[in-house]
Amino acid sequence: MGGHTRSDGEKRKAERAKVIHTYFDKRIETSSRETIEEAQFKRLKRMLDTAYKNNPFYKKKFTDHGVSPADIRSMEDIVKLPYLYKKEIQDDQRVNPPFGTNLTGGLENFVRYHQTTGTTGTPVRWLDTKETWNWRGRCAAMSMSGSGITAKDIIFFPFAFGPHVAYWGIWQGAWEIGAMAIAGGGWDTLQRIRSIFENNVTVVACTPTYAIRMAEVAKENGIDLRESSVRMTFHAGEPGALIPSVRDKIFDSWGAKAFDYPGMTEVGNYGIHCMAQDTSIHVNEAEFIFELIDPDTGNPIKGEGTGEMVLTNLGRTSSPSIRFRTGDMVNAKRDRCSCGRAFVSLDGGIIGRVDGMICLRGMNIFPSQVEAVVGKHLIMGEEFQIVAYTSKSMGELKVMCELLEDRPDDVLGTIQKDLLDSVEIRVAVERVPRGAIERSEYKSKKFIDMRDVK
Repeated sequence: MGGHTRSDGEKRKAERAKVIHTYFDKRIETSSRETIEEAQFKRLKRMLDTAYKNNPFYKKKFTDHGVSPADIRSMEDIVKLPYLYKKEIQDDQRVNPPFGTNLTGGLENFVRYHQTTGTTGTPVRWLDTKETWNWRGRCAAMSMSGSGITAKDIIFFPFAFGPHVAYWGIWQGAWEIGAMAIAGGGWDTLQRIRSIFENNVTVVACTPTYAIRMAEVAKENGIDLRESSVRMTFHAGEPGALIPSVRDKIFDSWGAKAFDYPGMTEVGNYGIHCMAQDTSIHVNEAEFIFELIDPDTGNPIKGEGTGEMVLTNLGRTSSPSIRFRTGDMVNAKRDRCSCGRAFVSLDGGIIGRVDGMICLRGMNIFPSQVEAVVGKHLIMGEEFQIVAYTSKSMGELKVMCELLEDRPDDVLGTIQKDLLDSVEIRVAVERVPRGAIERSEYKSKKFIDMRDVK
């Protein structure tokens, strides 16, 4: 393609790039803090009343804690309610198989089954009624619209759908928005790439890892993804869309901007990655109550700051998550965004896991800090994996890098130096053979914790 001629794909992308600050429900999404909190409290009270009367799990939980809906007279009283822990849900489903007791109404009311991936223990099963599945779709539509997806888009899903909820939610969100959705399950990567070109796809929904893998396959077959109509990649399942080095790789190979779809099975799609932000997301406070707490004491952190995120969903009365301790560390900001939303922002998204923090020689380090440094030095076709392990009763960390054949070992020394400057700890950096690190169409394992393995 000549430098003075723009391809049809580039022209379509340029046209689409003119769309700014889109909303699914502008009135709600741009409300004042006072209006948001008033609506939150009304819905919280309604949900608590329903759960206390008709949900066996919460009836017992609230009774054991000595609290009832009557005790919650203002939003500040939410701290009187007990936290919900993932282990509680797992234990409840183990004792009351298969679905546990966090069900409001009979099983005949539920129409959808999903489960967690099990990366942090036994998979958790979660059911939805028609009403709550529609709520999930609305949350997805608010997230997608915030990133600039509209009814004019054609969205491609390059994988086989399984029991994990994330991309099913995006699929439902596409329905709510009115965008065309194409399922690419049953095809290999090259067939999917060809379908993207053949169908003038504008949005690709996949993990960041698979977006980069598709770019590798395209390059191997002499295909330039920048010539496609794709203007956006939309990501769930793993971090990446908020990490500058990953975003840059996706943009360089696709000519498309990467957006994050923040959520978890236990609470739903809680976040919006708006068009005004590159590395921050909003909590969708129209549908969720956000709290920030000290992960060690459980005490609230008022205003802004860094702490553990606690979420309460307001639209899933059939199996609610009330004050769910996510285990995710975030940096909360309260300024109104230029997109018009007054929702709290999470700078950098999820900055680490409470249980994923590694103590090395007196320093606390999150794997995400290491990922941000390593990713800057690797190019398309290269992979890495971070491994935490115990040696002589102390936590240790190493990074395994899979480099292209013609790349010198010098890059390993550069990574190690930058890690020392960034995290102030010497981290071992090793080269591993090509193909040693597993690729995935869904979640890639950038971090492996071997500290409890004997």
